[in-house]
Amino acid sequence: MESERFVPFVLYTERISKNIKRLADSKMEPYGLRCAHIMCILQLAKSEIGLSSAELSRVCGVDKAFISRITSELMEKNYISRDIGPKQGKYKTKFLLTDEGVKIYNIINDLLIEFIKKTSKNTPLRKLETFYDVLNSIDKELDDITNKEINEK
Repeated sequence: MESERFVPFVLYTERISKNIKRLADSKMEPYGLRCAHIMCILQLAKSEIGLSSAELSRVCGVDKAFISRITSELMEKNYISRDIGPKQGKYKTKFLLTDEGVKIYNIINDLLIEFIKKTSKNTPLRKLETFYDVLNSIDKELDDITNKEINEK
């Protein structure tokens, strides 16, 4: 019986992920951004002191090479800048949103609020809270299992 839940879970999460990416890419196209840029901007907006490449990689769940490409593209568009301080090497340098980055973050945030309202309008708040708690738990458990399996090889 447990295996019967696995297939729909994977299918639903994959479909949700693809639809989010398609919507984000469509809405951000006028700004020269894709879904990959959005996560980076959202994470930087949450941080008052900025984030390094390694920190962005961790919080976005992608590798450092990917972050390097995304941050380069965001710097070219003047959405982020490097906070060059004393005693900071290339990889410890923090990235910060520029004024243009804050403007694009506000646009992204407004779109997210719109999407959340549309997708959750028929679901009671308590169910949404439970859903996100369970999803977080599944994510953490899968991450632990994956890390353990990979480290045993």
